Amino acid sequence: MIKVLSLDLQGTLSDSSFSDYFWMELLPQKYAKKFNVSLTSAKEILKDKFKQYGKYDIKYYDDKYWSNYLGFNTLIELEKFDIRPIINNELYELIHNIKIPKIIISTTTNLFIDYELKSKVKYFVKVYSCVDYYKIGGKTEKVFLDVCQELNVKPNEVLHIGDSITMDFENAKKAGVNAILYENDIDKLKLELKKYLTVDEYNYREKK
Repeated sequence: MIKVLSLDLQGTLSDSSFSDYFWMELLPQKYAKKFNVSLTSAKEILKDKFKQYGKYDIKYYDDKYWSNYLGFNTLIELEKFDIRPIINNELYELIHNIKIPKIIISTTTNLFIDYELKSKVKYFVKVYSCVDYYKIGGKTEKVFLDVCQELNVKPNEVLHIGDSITMDFENAKKAGVNAILYENDIDKLKLELKKYLTVDEYNYREKK
């Protein structure tokens, strides 16, 4: 029996345009200015740095580290350019009709999560930032196990949905958590959900 529905944020509940702007455009601009190098050089330098860090290093996701290192205020910069994520409203509508508690497990920071969720936070009983809550980069097997322990549920009582085959699917499975790889296909997701949820839990009605 599934007791908790867990969801990824960027790439699942929202697109990656907002995050891509920060990491691929804003950060190189600030790096180029601080170290007096070209924007092209800054992008290559940062690309090499992130490759060295690896996707489980907290610096791969921590905007606070980079804003302190390069001397800027992340929120001010984002609001200055008014970069907003594209919300997956169809997915929100779908999960709204699932009658079990819902949480988010995200690789990003609380600042980014708050900026993206806004009023949508009401959908979730708990929002976990791997960076700020667990002090780790990425969703590891341990993150999923720690979430289950805190919520006092068994791993097989949790269903996680996300777009990363490694972090959202394979690592969740290693922890014993049920997982669905989200491939931006709502119809496919609806079919997958029916494998895990009862009629009472999942009462989504097709539009006519």
